[in-house]
Amino acid sequence: MPIFATMKYFLLFIALYSCTLSFAQYPIVTIDNQTYGPNEPSIYINPANPTQIVAGSNINNHYVSSDTGKTWEIKTLRSSLGVYGDPVIYADEYGNFYFCHLAATKTKHYPDWIDRIVVQKSDDGGKSFNDGSFAGLNGDKEQDKHWIVKDQHSLLHKDNIYLSWTEFDNYDSKDPKDHSRIQFARSVDGAASFEQAITISDTVGDCLDDDNTLEGATAAIGKNGEVYVAWAGYGKIYFDKSLDGGRTWGKDRLISTQDDGWALDFDQIYRSNGLPFLVADHSRGKYKNRLYLLWGESLPGIGGEIKLKYTDNGGDSWSDEITVNSSSVGDQFLPHIAIDQIDGTVYVVFYDRRNSASNLLMDVYVSFSEDGGQTFTNKLITPQPFLPPGKEVFFGDYNGISAHRGIVRPIWTATDESLQGKLMIQTALLNKDLLKSKNQTLADTILYKFYQTANENMFVIYSSKMVEYSLKIKVKKNKFSLFGKTYKKHGVIKPQDIDKTIILKGGKGKKVDYRMKLKGKGFEVNYSSK
Repeated sequence: MPIFATMKYFLLFIALYSCTLSFAQYPIVTIDNQTYGPNEPSIYINPANPTQIVAGSNINNHYVSSDTGKTWEIKTLRSSLGVYGDPVIYADEYGNFYFCHLAATKTKHYPDWIDRIVVQKSDDGGKSFNDGSFAGLNGDKEQDKHWIVKDQHSLLHKDNIYLSWTEFDNYDSKDPKDHSRIQFARSVDGAASFEQAITISDTVGDCLDDDNTLEGATAAIGKNGEVYVAWAGYGKIYFDKSLDGGRTWGKDRLISTQDDGWALDFDQIYRSNGLPFLVADHSRGKYKNRLYLLWGESLPGIGGEIKLKYTDNGGDSWSDEITVNSSSVGDQFLPHIAIDQIDGTVYVVFYDRRNSASNLLMDVYVSFSEDGGQTFTNKLITPQPFLPPGKEVFFGDYNGISAHRGIVRPIWTATDESLQGKLMIQTALLNKDLLKSKNQTLADTILYKFYQTANENMFVIYSSKMVEYSLKIKVKKNKFSLFGKTYKKHGVIKPQDIDKTIILKGGKGKKVDYRMKLKGKGFEVNYSSK
């Protein structure tokens, strides 16, 4: 569910200086820095025409490219059923796009208005979508965290479309009588309509949208039309399957534990979901019919990690856990997975803090595997790191990635410090050969940002080149206080320094005065605020 939290703190000053070196980088394309707070992006390449790509972001942003992602048109998605975020994009073998999202029923109040899952269809390359159909309407129960998949190849159930999601009796309720469960519905008429939803989880969770809530139900299709669904809850990942096109289901199986649950906490990130993603290989490659499960977790003493398992027998047995990130330094989080259905290469996108000694700044990595998920090669995609938005800014519950015929398009939310911390949506123009051969170098970058929360005041400076710095923060209890406490730090960030992130933490207080001075080769910055 998208969240637009009230800003309980004010970013007093944010700025970005960057100088890109002469080394070529992966081409980064900013899809959207125009709409308000875009986040939680999804993307899909049209397998029938890979020049066409559709993406979406919260809350009703619809993006279209007809040149493999080099340029984008920003549109607004509309439906009489309402559009309230959680975009999930999918495309089938005929070139139809499907845009799934939450409802916003006009006759109801939040959160009751998210009372169904809406699916809008496009037959013109994603340029326009119909008004949509829906699944899961069940009075005022809330329907959330959906995913979509289509059977594109089996003899018995080809062209069936399947939705899986979470139903809440009463969203955010602490009442132990209110529960969450995993729902499932199918369409046999090309998403013109969906059959009555059924509950496929054998257990229930709470309604707090947290670790003990059943969430993250994603589906995949087996070689004979089997429907597989995985989800998380209670620090575990569950798996179930249907052998008759989604009509009936077996018993839930526990296939993995999930350290620290699925609702993960990382520094200056509002929240981070480690919800599982299930995908199947239908290529002609060596690992055809392999089923992959990807998730995020947080390990004691290690931090955020990206994990994967696979099965070659329809989920009866699974491989050992495989760590996708090649470095466990810093936190890795918010992963997503795609398979190129031509050759079976597995691609994973995630945020990574391995290059930040303070475990604060973020990069985007894409990891790929050509041996069926047994080993992964990690590639740094972003030419420079970016600062997280802060604990009070909703940053989205997932990112996305799509791959077809060697074309790879990750999509993620970033912060644009040149626009006062504004969120933006970006992609990278990648292909398999480029990922396998590209040399990488970080750009010369200076980032600085002031965070104010209810518990502390913090100034952060990052530099990849030599910078003299001087910081001073004076904190008062409130604007009428006569006295306060002053915090100072000064020094030099040198290129050979291991930790190029300087953090000055001030105590709790609502009234803050501060001064900053940065000086380096060819520039000087002075700033003060009261």
